Amino acid sequence: MTLFGKTIALVLIGISMTACTYRVHESNVVIPRAAPPADIDALRAAFPEHQVDVLKIPSSESAELYSLRFRRPDAVATVVYFGGNGYTAAKFAERTMQVYREAPVNVVVTDHRGYGASTGTPTIDSLMGDALRVYDHTLADPGLGNVPVILHGHSLGSFMAGHVASERKLAGLVLESSVTSTEDWTGHLRSRQSPWIRLLVRRVVPAGTLAGKGNQGVAAGIDEPVLFLVGADDDVTPPRFSQTLFEAAPVAPEDKHLVVVPGKNHMNAADSPEYKHAFSAFTARITDKWHCC
Repeated sequence: MTLFGKTIALVLIGISMTACTYRVHESNVVIPRAAPPADIDALRAAFPEHQVDVLKIPSSESAELYSLRFRRPDAVATVVYFGGNGYTAAKFAERTMQVYREAPVNVVVTDHRGYGASTGTPTIDSLMGDALRVYDHTLADPGLGNVPVILHGHSLGSFMAGHVASERKLAGLVLESSVTSTEDWTGHLRSRQSPWIRLLVRRVVPAGTLAGKGNQGVAAGIDEPVLFLVGADDDVTPPRFSQTLFEAAPVAPEDKHLVVVPGKNHMNAADSPEYKHAFSAFTARITDKWHCC
């Protein structure tokens, strides 16, 4: 179980004797963690085929987003990666780069506002706005935006990638461990609790700004190639959510793919040969479209 899953479980236990409905608030999901910046020298040594640069992207309310740009001379596309809750470049950039190391792509990773070395105070809505700024900044960068730009969002980051897809025309979109709606997801959280907690806590619902979020509406409006990715053993955002999103996407069959990776969970579906193979074919189709059109 992830740290967030454990936190929710403990909260449910704590309120089970006093309430029949538990409301999940933004503060239960968006949990900023300041941390030092990434070790750039170590990343450059680990990925000598890439030029590694630090970017500072200005955002709203005087926030500054700490971002790393990995460029390679043979890149045929650029991947902008939005991590899940708790993702920081210092801790996870190397892992993200291992996923894409064999692919001829540039990669951009960014600390969420208030996380890692980024400044500012995060909210769900500010994270969505930041995602647009990171995408627009990437597109305007001559070293990154001169090839197709693909967004990859994991978990919370899939909300951010989905939001950008709803506001911009993308070359391609990868939604990993995503959900249909926060209402469906909080209902799933309750279903994972013990019978006696479910007896006392009859409903778990999103509240405030968390209500109504998710990618169900995004999927119904997708007009770019999309790849849905999830671990078969994901008990945080189970495969049925990705299946529903896949079915809702109205693009041509050859432009949408669902990859359910056996033996993988919420955190590691991308760390698999299945994803690397699927992404290779996905990128090839996108670059073919880019060059022909």
